[in-house]
Amino acid sequence: MGLIFVLNAASVQALEFEAFGSVSYHKHDTEGHHASSTGEYPEGFTLGGFDLYAFQKIGDKTSAFAEFIIADYQEDIELERLWIKREITPILYFKAGLVESPLGYWNRTYHHGGQLLQDTITRPFFLKYEDETGAIFPMVSVGVEIGGSTAVGRGELDYAMIFSNGTSLDTSASGGRSKIIINTLGDPGDDKLFILRMAYQLSDFPLQIGLFGMNNPIVESGEGIWAKAEHGSRLISQTVVGADLHFSMGGFETIAEYYNINNDDVVGDVETDSADAYYVQLGYQLTERLKPLYRYVNLRLDEADPYFRYLGLQEQAHHVAGFRYDLDESNALKVEVHQMKFEGKEEYHTQLQWAFIMF
Repeated sequence: MGLIFVLNAASVQALEFEAFGSVSYHKHDTEGHHASSTGEYPEGFTLGGFDLYAFQKIGDKTSAFAEFIIADYQEDIELERLWIKREITPILYFKAGLVESPLGYWNRTYHHGGQLLQDTITRPFFLKYEDETGAIFPMVSVGVEIGGSTAVGRGELDYAMIFSNGTSLDTSASGGRSKIIINTLGDPGDDKLFILRMAYQLSDFPLQIGLFGMNNPIVESGEGIWAKAEHGSRLISQTVVGADLHFSMGGFETIAEYYNINNDDVVGDVETDSADAYYVQLGYQLTERLKPLYRYVNLRLDEADPYFRYLGLQEQAHHVAGFRYDLDESNALKVEVHQMKFEGKEEYHTQLQWAFIMF
């Protein structure tokens, strides 16, 4: 009876969902490692996932967000983000739930809705979502985020930091390749993941520069004789530091990010060199609707690094060229030609995508 009274007394508001979607066609020239042994680059017509999301003000200073991905490379429904946020002042807010990681410019800006929001079809390969083959970092996590923004000098300083469940790997998985597990239902390890990003946007010049760092305790989530360690024990102590840049003026746009990755092997104590990952993307608004693009992506690593061996990754470099053509403000055509260099060979992929948003 009390619940009925509260529902009747409260103002009734409809929860409005919006959605992104895409339909793509993909063709590869050779049956290389990526194309033949994984679903990472499926050939033919592909549904790029139906991104259903809702943002709702549930109080004067409180808001909530939910996002579901339907049939993104697999026929299932996945809860991608779910958080509640409380604004204390303009320079301080608290957020709790399943949130996007503040690693660099791309993930913070195009975490989802990338079908239409980002100019390219694909993300830089080392920034893939954690449930995809080839992912390196947790792109979302479950925990608490603290952030805000304030005027500083000739611009605005934005900061965000998260404390969340650490990530884990199931090293007993068949096939010898693990995937990053973000642990939405509790944390098998004792230590928490920490990420901090600070970005400065100049007010009189179209330039934003960001600095970020991550301390990520990676533990074993597998069990059995094939697991590399006991369930819940530390596998890797990972630290990442990096910088990002976004510049846009006169139709030209540049996005760049650099990551320095140190993976301390706790189980085997293997001595490795730090890994580096970076990309540079250039674009030019040639006409009101047409924007040509080019991106170079590189991952350099030590082959003895156990973290990359668990993930089944090797050094590689990608060249991506293409264009975006806006049919309307709600939908666009995109084309990409993708050259990949890895394991001493080359592979080419061509993609065509029609991306849209449903209001």
